[in-house]
Amino acid sequence: MSATPGSAQDAARPATSGAVGGATIDEFLHTPARLNICSLLAPAEWVQFSFLRETIGTSDSALSKQLAALEQVGYVEVRKERAVRLHTSVRLTDAGRSAFDAYLASLERLVARARGAV
Repeated sequence: MSATPGSAQDAARPATSGAVGGATIDEFLHTPARLNICSLLAPAEWVQFSFLRETIGTSDSALSKQLAALEQVGYVEVRKERAVRLHTSVRLTDAGRSAFDAYLASLERLVARARGAV
């Protein structure tokens, strides 16, 4: 069954803009907070919530909101483990890594064009 515009399923799907100079920009990832998160997750297996919060310089609630949005579309996996206290770890899923790689490739095409390399 396909989603109708405005449905919950449609709202969970990341939006992409049209081609910008031959590059499609994923508007969902284009949000600075989400870009920061993905750039920190990309080279790692799992990243601690506290590391993300401190490195990005945001609050727990703001980071949680962005992670929930990324998790809802399947771009990240959040793991919570209780030892003495709760430890939250995050990683990019395969879908998230693919989306982030495609986003970076689009940016690289735009930069190459701006520098006259295309």
